[in-house]
Amino acid sequence: MFGVVDLYGSKMNGAVTDAKVPFWAAYLTAAILTALIFLPTAGIGIAQSGFNPDEWRFAAGLDVGFAEVHGRWATHWAHEVIFRWGTPIALLIFITFVALFAVSVLIAHSAVAPVGPAMITVSVLLIFLAGSSHIYLTAILHWETQAPWFCLGLLASVGAMILIVPALGTSSWSLVLRVLVAAELLAISIGFYQSYTLLGFLIPAMVLIRVDRYSHRESLLYLCRVLVASVIALVLYQFQLRATISILDLSPNFRFSGSVDRTVLYEKLSALLRVERKVHSGALMGMLHPYRGIFLLTTAAACGMILMAAASALRTPYKGSGGGWFGAFRVLLGGFGTLFILPVLIWFLYPEPFLIPRSIGFLGFVVVGVILACTTVIAQGMAKFSASRLVWAGGSVLVLTFGLVHATASSHIWTLFQRVAEQDVDLANAIVERAQSIDDFDVKSTPIRTFGHPTVQNLQFGRFYTASTFQRGMDVNSIFQTLYGATDFTGSVLAPPKPCTAFPEEGSVFMVEDTLFVCFEASVPLSELSTCFPLGAGRNGALCYSGNMAILLGQTCADIDPGSGQIVATQFDDVGARLRQHIFYSQAKATEMNGFCYRFVDIAGRPFSAIRIESVGAEPPGKGWGVEYKADDARTQEAIFPSPHEPE
Repeated sequence: MFGVVDLYGSKMNGAVTDAKVPFWAAYLTAAILTALIFLPTAGIGIAQSGFNPDEWRFAAGLDVGFAEVHGRWATHWAHEVIFRWGTPIALLIFITFVALFAVSVLIAHSAVAPVGPAMITVSVLLIFLAGSSHIYLTAILHWETQAPWFCLGLLASVGAMILIVPALGTSSWSLVLRVLVAAELLAISIGFYQSYTLLGFLIPAMVLIRVDRYSHRESLLYLCRVLVASVIALVLYQFQLRATISILDLSPNFRFSGSVDRTVLYEKLSALLRVERKVHSGALMGMLHPYRGIFLLTTAAACGMILMAAASALRTPYKGSGGGWFGAFRVLLGGFGTLFILPVLIWFLYPEPFLIPRSIGFLGFVVVGVILACTTVIAQGMAKFSASRLVWAGGSVLVLTFGLVHATASSHIWTLFQRVAEQDVDLANAIVERAQSIDDFDVKSTPIRTFGHPTVQNLQFGRFYTASTFQRGMDVNSIFQTLYGATDFTGSVLAPPKPCTAFPEEGSVFMVEDTLFVCFEASVPLSELSTCFPLGAGRNGALCYSGNMAILLGQTCADIDPGSGQIVATQFDDVGARLRQHIFYSQAKATEMNGFCYRFVDIAGRPFSAIRIESVGAEPPGKGWGVEYKADDARTQEAIFPSPHEPE
């Protein structure tokens, strides 16, 4: 695959190639240069960015259900069994770099015609710069203990597709073996991070685009192999996931175990154009308008390159019968399909309404892969003309600009990650220092609940801000466990038990019923709740709504305990169509205050006509409970929980 690389001399497809050098010279040079790009930027960023809320939980051994909750069996083996917590950060950064470099090499091999070591080196550099510095990938690299495994997932998916590309002299048995190995690599990629498996399908797209290299017959047979390998991979993934759960004695409680609701699917289809614009402008991460404009211009330029490559395929008789009308169709399908379908595909495959930027962290590789593949087709079609060099120069400048702008934006994001993490640590220390003066407070044993959002945490870049572990509604905050050895994690409430001031003022930190409360905002307790629905099923509890809060209210905490599953409230409109769900997860802590037990969910507070409240995933099949009400059936808190001196 990478035997020798042409240097310069005689002509081959319009390029000068004569002297030969070993392949490793170009790739070693590229490796050194990409390391010089990566280490001072993303490498330092990973090392200095500190913990995000998830990493604090991982450090305390919480929320590490990668296999049994998220279906990421390969990540579970890497994170929990092979390397475990405490692996040196330098090793994790090294694994991340190697994976991203290898991905860049493989994409360059598919996108660019190898006409010399300089072209190979430049192509790898450009792909690495644009792919590794993309803002969406930066978002996932902040998960420093998981980023290496997600990047290995990218490498496994790309490697799988490279393994079965059309090649001369491949026997039938060799091809069967390649398909099986590719299927296993895809299964491993899914096991690392499901959405990152999609990057591998950039390779089939580039095979379609590269009408100068692959004939119509070769491309169609390749797509058949991709389909077969993908089907086998899904079977292998399910088998290996179940094997992991069985071997490690895990209890499966998959987060996304059901199908996508039809109403949600229709809503996503209606919002598709808006989401596409957000994806390609960086608006998913709230980028500033100068960045958005440049990102959109790059996408528009990529679309122009696709159209030019399709025109070149239509009029140029490429060697190997890859041109013509069908060749133009191949280019359009591979180019536009990859740019606009691949990034949003995962959005349609899971039930949540939002597209999470880090789930498409591979987008930078997709964009530059399409641009360089189209550049190759256009340049090869103009090989007899000196203007072909201008095509290479134009494509390279476009990718370079795209990469540099993303690198600039990412540098601001890395700084933001670091500052918020440092403020979280400072805030935790300040809370403990203030609470030490309160009788009966022990940071290791006293339950802690926070209310509101810290005013000192209002840091952002454009409209992008990174989550603080103390932010409003953060139900599992493990910072005191990691820093002070607390026996349990800190929860949050959406209303305080008594009037309070904003931290660090007097009256912002206090004890109620053996629980330490910390108010980051001045507030007063909840007033009498007027919109409540009894839970039934023998539970002395209710679901109540107040402003932007959904509240599970119980006489005791056992009355509103979701067990190992969730309590889900689904709201419907007047014709029975589902509007939205409010989910109370088992991981979140219940809080006792003012004679009741509370669980909170932050909501938008929109109207509805009917509601269903049910337990999900906690009971054996057939043993769950559920109740349904019309909105008009709502009762007051007093009606459901009468005062002790009043008869029911």
